[in-house]
Amino acid sequence: MGQALRNRRRIPAPVLLLIAATVLWMALIFAFSAQNALESGDVSSRLLRRVLAFVTPGWKTMSKGQRARMVMACHSLFRKLGHFTEYAVLGVFLTLLFRRKKEQQPVWNRLPLLIALLYAASDELHQRFVPGRSCELRDVLIDFSGALLGYLICSGILLRQRKRQAAETALQ
Repeated sequence: MGQALRNRRRIPAPVLLLIAATVLWMALIFAFSAQNALESGDVSSRLLRRVLAFVTPGWKTMSKGQRARMVMACHSLFRKLGHFTEYAVLGVFLTLLFRRKKEQQPVWNRLPLLIALLYAASDELHQRFVPGRSCELRDVLIDFSGALLGYLICSGILLRQRKRQAAETALQ
């Protein structure tokens, strides 16, 4: 038994760090989803006001009513973009976590997408039990689209890195 434990491969520190970051990110998504509709709306409205103040010329000279109308007009899109971005980051984390050498089974390459889809669906289901929140297929698709974008960007960068390394090795 002792010999078996000593012979077990250790997980490298960067992989452990990536696992921790992925789990923490998923916990953050869960925490945001656990907020009731009032809390969630308040958080996104405050953040949206800061973004609009930064990108809108003349924000400080607008009346409170004009600012409120602008926030209301952008609020729904801003929230959907927030979900999309949360899951794009998750897609990157999962892709990095499950990246494999090109000679391994292709199923490993698709695992990040499956996990992201299942997490998005479970997240929406979780929201069904939160006061004022809803469970919508559209939101699962938005979340998954974000994860897919993160996956594609990360996969593209990793592929480019592999090609560059292969070219450098060929030159040596």
